[in-house]
Amino acid sequence: MSARAHGLVAAVAALVVLLLAGLGLTGIAVADETATPDPTPTTAPTTAPTTAPTGTPPAGPTSLDDAVLSWSVNNESNNKAFAPGTYNFLSAGAVPDPGRGGQSIVSPGVWRGTSTRAWRARVGDVALQKRRTDGTLAAATFGGLATGPDGTPLTSTTGPFSGHRIVLSGGRGTVDASAGTASIAWTGTFSVVYYSGLTFFTVTDPTLDVADGTGRLRATVAGYAADRTDPETWSAVPARRVVLADLPAVDLRPTTGFTARPAYLGVRRDGGDQVREGSSWGAFPASFLDYMDRVGSAAFWYSTGGAADPHKVPLPVTVSYDAARPVTPPTEQPTDGPGGDPSGAPTAEPTTSVGPTPPEPTTPSAPASPSTTPAPTAPTQPPGPALPAQPLSPVAGPPVAVVAPAAVPQPTVPPTVYRLSAAETGETGEAAAPAGSGAAWAWWLGGLLLVAAAGLARTVALAGR
Repeated sequence: MSARAHGLVAAVAALVVLLLAGLGLTGIAVADETATPDPTPTTAPTTAPTTAPTGTPPAGPTSLDDAVLSWSVNNESNNKAFAPGTYNFLSAGAVPDPGRGGQSIVSPGVWRGTSTRAWRARVGDVALQKRRTDGTLAAATFGGLATGPDGTPLTSTTGPFSGHRIVLSGGRGTVDASAGTASIAWTGTFSVVYYSGLTFFTVTDPTLDVADGTGRLRATVAGYAADRTDPETWSAVPARRVVLADLPAVDLRPTTGFTARPAYLGVRRDGGDQVREGSSWGAFPASFLDYMDRVGSAAFWYSTGGAADPHKVPLPVTVSYDAARPVTPPTEQPTDGPGGDPSGAPTAEPTTSVGPTPPEPTTPSAPASPSTTPAPTAPTQPPGPALPAQPLSPVAGPPVAVVAPAAVPQPTVPPTVYRLSAAETGETGEAAAPAGSGAAWAWWLGGLLLVAAAGLARTVALAGR
């Protein structure tokens, strides 16, 4: 072989060595760039929350001299009312008699057209508090009766609600956790106002009695009867001691107090027009409803089939044995419920005997979409509140064939094709290196060197002839 051929062979060998070395070094670089995944962070709590009652209850009865009762009554009592520009709210103290029907309480908490104070945030041991968005409580203001916890105006009768609660302090009595008994009494009055004062009643001197895990909250209620055909008619109804709430499950073991949910769901009201359908049907205690019948507002306190039914359900009652160690009430602010209208449009409430209550607007049914299968028509309901949407119950009889409407021709649209490129996901699921980085240059160089090597090899072969 000539000297020229030997030189060409040496050049080819050098190129091959460079090629192999380049590819090997590139593979190491890629391996070094592949980071080892960090260990998966632990998201589960390290310790489970304590659900058992804290502290050991003392043996025998314990005397109380500053027990606290807190209650929001229900969401409907913290709601925008159906009559335009009116609200349902609570007040500390007794709302005074306006002297005639058809009157309303306006800013700064006086009867319209007068200087008579009708609403108060605190009277003696009775205070009204408003829950804020961070869960803390603040003294109520008259303007806050028409806003949610975040300060935005209430614009819907289906929530959010104003988030107020009545707090009575200075309760006296005894509690005996070992015997499962308690008896506590509070002195003071609060008022429950609907339609900004068109109807209201007062609640005075509540008492709580517990035995064998069952409690009963009583109070004296007083209100005014009205004639719906004559708003000027207004007469006081004699006060009566009634049951405000039955508490079927009271746990006296916690040393600071307890929270109990009043009975309502599934409670029947005899002799009325109660609607017993849906997930929120029920009623307040019978003696309370009997009195509300006399003042003409019983329908606000049991299920009537209206959109407000879920908001009538009573909220939990909280009792703290000592004002210095209060029990935190649960936060319950549903913005909607079964039968609620997410659009916020008012739905008619059932007609009651409250004189000044104006007729409530009804929400028209939305037209059915022509592109969907029409649903079977529900039986016609008598005039009254809109019922929540319920699945139709099966009816005995031969099956009926449902014929789907003819398909509506749709314009032909070319399908969109999505391609997952190699630059998006690697074989291991790791994101691949973006184009122009990493080892791409090595493959281009290797290809050029292979072509060059082939050309040189052919030259060597020709030179050796």
